[in-house]
Parts: sequence; C-alpha cells; structure tokens
Amino acid sequence: MVMKCTARFYKLNYDFSPEFAEAHHEGKESENNRFYDWEDELAITTDVVDIKVVENSTYTIQGEKAGQPFAEEVTNMMLFNLIGDDDTITPMACSHILVNKYEIEKNEGEIILKVYLEEKEPLTNPIPGVYIAIQDFPKSLIS
Repeated sequence: MVMKCTARFYKLNYDFSPEFAEAHHEGKESENNRFYDWEDELAITTDVVDIKVVENSTYTIQGEKAGQPFAEEVTNMMLFNLIGDDDTITPMACSHILVNKYEIEKNEGEIILKVYLEEKEPLTNPIPGVYIAIQDFPKSLIS
C-alpha cells in the first residue's frame, strides 16, 4: 500500500525535569521545561510503501569540497530506508550512538517515522535526514 511519509527527528533536552513537570504541569512539558531542544520535520515528496531499519550499517556522505568531489563512509550508523513503490530506497541515517529510540507508525495512507536523539551527544546535520555524531564525522571533511 502506497503511503505519504513524514519523518520527525527530536533532540531530547538534557535539562528537562520530569519532577518539575509532574509537580507543576500535570507531567507535561512547559515553556521553561521543554522535553525537546528542537524538532525537524521532513515531508517526504515520494510515496513510500515501507521503512526498513538497518542497524550497525555504513552511510556514504557525498559532496564537493574545495571543488573536488568526495565520498566518505561513516560507520556505526542506523539507516532508515524509505522503500518506494518502485523499489527505490531513500536512506535517512543517524549515528547509532545518537538514537535513543525510534517509532514507525502506520495509519491509513500515512507512515510516520519518529527518531529521538540523545540529549548529551553533540551532532551535525550535513543534509536533511542525516544526523552524524561529531565523534563519527569523517575527520577528512573537517577544516
């Protein structure tokens, strides 16, 4: 079944206090006690039939640096492969160390990927849908 797809990435807030939320806001977050530091929402423009998760995989980051093309492999990645109705695969990727948990919800005509990223782990987001822990980022691309 072909579905519209939305991917949401949440960076957990290290300073969130469940005790404060419980005592003052019925357990819910508030303006001064936010559960997430930030949220990215990506509306996928192609139809998706499924999402396949591949743990402990490799993601190749490609681009151009100083006018020269590059392709660097990043290991210890968790891939979220969006499977299209024509069997195309669109990968989204996170360093394994970043992923606190993930959820895949399938509703009628819609599939939603939710990925919760660790609050203490520094990261970079070189392209939409790709989150790499600073410690995993290829040193050759840092200048």
